[in-house]
Amino acid sequence: MIVTMHRKISVASLLFLLSLLSACVAPPVKERAAPSVSELAQQAQKAEESGDFMAAARAYGALAESASMLKKGEYQLLSAEMMLRGNHIPQAKQILQAIDTNTLHADQLIRRQLIAARIALAESDLAGALDILRVELTPSTPAGLQAQVHDLRAIAYERSGNLLESARERSMRGQFLDTTDRDAIVENQQQLWQTLMRMSDTALSELKLAPPPDTFSGWLELAHIAKSAQLAPLAMGDRIAIWRQRYPDHPAVDEILNLLIARQQEEIHRPGNIALLLPQSGGLTPVAEALRDGFLAAHYFRQNRDYNPVIRIYDVSTDPESTVGTYNQAVQDGADFVVGPLRKESVNALLRSGHISVPTLTLNYAEDETVSDPNLYQFGLAPEDEARQVAERAWLDGNNQALVMVPDGEWGERVLGAFRHEWEALGGIVLEAQAYAPNDNDFSVPIRALLNLDESEQRFKALQRFVGERLQFEPRRRQDGEFIFMAAFPRQARLLKPQLKFHYASTLPVYSTSHVFTGKVDRHADRDMDDVIFCDMPWLLDRDEALPKLRRKIASLWPDTSDQYTRFYAMGIDAYNLIPNLRNMRLFDYERFNGTTGTLQLTRSNRIFRELRWARIANGAPRSY
Repeated sequence: MIVTMHRKISVASLLFLLSLLSACVAPPVKERAAPSVSELAQQAQKAEESGDFMAAARAYGALAESASMLKKGEYQLLSAEMMLRGNHIPQAKQILQAIDTNTLHADQLIRRQLIAARIALAESDLAGALDILRVELTPSTPAGLQAQVHDLRAIAYERSGNLLESARERSMRGQFLDTTDRDAIVENQQQLWQTLMRMSDTALSELKLAPPPDTFSGWLELAHIAKSAQLAPLAMGDRIAIWRQRYPDHPAVDEILNLLIARQQEEIHRPGNIALLLPQSGGLTPVAEALRDGFLAAHYFRQNRDYNPVIRIYDVSTDPESTVGTYNQAVQDGADFVVGPLRKESVNALLRSGHISVPTLTLNYAEDETVSDPNLYQFGLAPEDEARQVAERAWLDGNNQALVMVPDGEWGERVLGAFRHEWEALGGIVLEAQAYAPNDNDFSVPIRALLNLDESEQRFKALQRFVGERLQFEPRRRQDGEFIFMAAFPRQARLLKPQLKFHYASTLPVYSTSHVFTGKVDRHADRDMDDVIFCDMPWLLDRDEALPKLRRKIASLWPDTSDQYTRFYAMGIDAYNLIPNLRNMRLFDYERFNGTTGTLQLTRSNRIFRELRWARIANGAPRSY
């Protein structure tokens, strides 16, 4: 807080005031001898091994202070690298700026550029990172450094939405990986493959390069084969054999090729009779109808016209226990694949029954994540998954210390718990979490508590009572928070964001889940939410022409509900399209399905995880982030 006094006060009063504003001075202690170079080096190594990167950075910094000019730059680079590993971005930046580049040799200069690029990525300066990474690489540049340059370029291109160049950089990176480190090779190829799988089949088809074939054109052609098989499975054996003839020396690992060859067995695993279990009465009826209509839209607008399963819809009552009976009836009627139920309680009841006799894709998640069944796959729009992705995004953006606002109630508690668990697992700290009443319009009380403005005011009032005079006062928010995670729905978010700005938090980045966005651009209503960073599904954010075309079809068929329940139409579409792909998603950990609700993958407990897109609101509308 900032205080101005208008008249003199007594010496005693001044002393009391100083005691309020300063800390006690510790008694002098006997000075210890400065640690030796070897001791500092050991301290740095031990701190790094234990994960205390701040301590390691300080030890390297101390070594730099006493080192010769030839060694000083190396220790400064090590110190900056440790700060980066600990996600202490401002400190890493400060160390980097202090390095005299004239004392660095060629490889050290590249390391400095790599650190600078990582800082730029942490600050979301993607263009700056790519500019920094235009470093000159020569045959004498160590392979490890060349691999790092291509890795960071791939990350920067991916985050800027240029998936093609990101994949190309991954392909080039593979040339510089240690041939004996198979784990690194497989991981790099999996990342490359996942990037290509996020591209549309149309884009891959247009990008296939003309002969003579090279490594990257081989990747593009292989990805095109895979994408064309996801919604219209074909016999892969002949196509892979032809591909091998064209690219006999291609480095693709067997795991990826085996994934495609396995698709030749897809046809015999496609169900002929599908049962759709949804409630036709009760509070979830509008959601169930949107899911049903999205599911049927995917069926009638499908690419593979040779496949025509029978779809039967069953009403699941509000009594969870009756779900098992309805499920058994559907199986008796010949269903060899079941989609549903929707209610969480019904999913719990079905899982408890132990009688899941055919492959089943539920439309919600069971409460107990530790219980599973080999025939049961779980799919839903879980807010917890989004909260965990907010934590990952904020961490990648270089933040360490979080402030959190969630609505009162069970939903807010779930979101806060998921965010906190993921954030702390990453190494972050939740400084403060406040709950707000979602039906209120004025959120000043929880906001002031979140930003410590209430404590600032309490200190001022105590001082004013002691002085006995009117003082000028300007509250000051806490300075340790680096961003705010705001869990809110559109009505609350439109009020919270400007109120945060009013309470001196305009410079703090605000992250949120998809719930802040209605799904329909409304520049007037969302103008006060500018700069909010949020995740959402490709159905609403992706520019791929195929999605808007399908959205227009659904809007024309169901104009009264397509906006309000748009995300559930998308979920119904994915539920249908996932059916023939679940087997491969289960067989191969890195298999991804490019869905309307996200890039989908199957966890080891048979739960569908959605990787979402990121956007920032600008001028009242979402823009790619």
